[in-house]
Amino acid sequence: MDKLTAIKKHRKYPFSAYREDEEQYLMSQVYWLELFKSVLLETKKHWEAWLAPSTDRDGSSIFSAVCFQLGKGVIINQYFPTAEDVPYDQGGNYHPFIAWMDVLDDGQGTVIEHLTLNSEISGHCEALCLKLLRMYVVENRSRKEMEEEIRSLEDKLYGPLQAEP
Repeated sequence: MDKLTAIKKHRKYPFSAYREDEEQYLMSQVYWLELFKSVLLETKKHWEAWLAPSTDRDGSSIFSAVCFQLGKGVIINQYFPTAEDVPYDQGGNYHPFIAWMDVLDDGQGTVIEHLTLNSEISGHCEALCLKLLRMYVVENRSRKEMEEEIRSLEDKLYGPLQAEP
């Protein structure tokens, strides 16, 4: 049994109480690490740990990795709905999976283009994360190609996004 499968057998999976339960927060970090490592098996590029997770344990940058050779990074924000969140299909703004491309400039000459995944832990979201991670990390797709794929995925998941008034 691989590590990712073993993690999914944990009694508290999918770790939705990570905000209150330190064990679930740590297991979430391990989940995202193992998910990313499963993609790394398909490439020879060197990726390493990048940004520190938020000290608030809110899921912000719960996992990140960077490949300085490519000038690319990945940031994963874990998010499960709170009691106040209303799902998108009920007229609210909670979406279990959102992705975007961005650039992080450290102000000292290092500029890293990165894929950000804002996702809950679920089988459906895992498949979406793996798809985008493979495209970006293994296939080395361009920012333009990634943005087109993200837009297409979000249109399929949530319908065309309305422009802000």
